[in-house]
Amino acid sequence: MRKRIHDKAWREFVRWCRARGLRPMPAHPWTISAYLRWCERRHRSRNAAHSVKTIARAHLLNCLKSPDSHPTVLRTLRMIETRAGSESSRSDLFSPGDFLEKNAPEPSKGGPPKEEPSEKKVSRRHVRSMRSTPKLVSRRR
Repeated sequence: MRKRIHDKAWREFVRWCRARGLRPMPAHPWTISAYLRWCERRHRSRNAAHSVKTIARAHLLNCLKSPDSHPTVLRTLRMIETRAGSESSRSDLFSPGDFLEKNAPEPSKGGPPKEEPSEKKVSRRHVRSMRSTPKLVSRRR
């Protein structure tokens, strides 16, 4: 059963790397750190440490240097663990009621809301973008 868990974590890492055009073997420390940050949003911090062990195990089985001791990977793991430890002491900056207007009219049931007439219509500004070709100008002599 333990082997299945490792296989699942390794397959997930390989899938993640291939989706981004990265090499899973040998994995660059930056790749592992980016993967850990991706895992942080989807899994618990304990799973991130487990993923690093799985990746290191796969590298050692293929006689490659294990990237789990690289300073970038270790720093990323510490950062994830620190965030997970402070998660319970965080508070919301805003409550949901902060964004509700107190005197806002209730929406009508008869279709989309009607626009109020305004004195001046705001014109759309021309959005400037970079040219794909250089602007041709004539030389003055």
